[in-house]
Amino acid sequence: MNSLHSQKTPALPKKLLRGLFRQCAWCGGKGAFFTSWYTKADNCQSCGLSRERGYEGFELGAATMGVFMTFGSIISWMIISVATGIALVPLLLIAALLAVCVPSLGYPLTYTVWFAIDITFRPPNESDFAQAQVWLDNRASA
Repeated sequence: MNSLHSQKTPALPKKLLRGLFRQCAWCGGKGAFFTSWYTKADNCQSCGLSRERGYEGFELGAATMGVFMTFGSIISWMIISVATGIALVPLLLIAALLAVCVPSLGYPLTYTVWFAIDITFRPPNESDFAQAQVWLDNRASA
């Protein structure tokens, strides 16, 4: 049995914070589902949990997180700039920069934050832990 099965389920704020720092929301492992900044892995590199866990719509949730992050940063910037009286051209230039940079730099965070939300609503079950253990055993023997 995977030792992660007996682990206490982290609270939602802790899971989200781990996701924002590109860690696995379940175990806190660094890098989580990424072997490099943009290269995804199917399983957490520390605990072995699958990021999708048999759910076909996982990519849609991660894409939604990207939209929230991008639009949220642009809307926040526009509110701040209008409230402080920044001219229209710099406002639009920085908004355009945010529209390009936030999705590019925040790409891995969309997956780790969505995984935090996903395991809150669909906590890992026995088969998830068994699959994680098989993955960890295969990786150790390779």
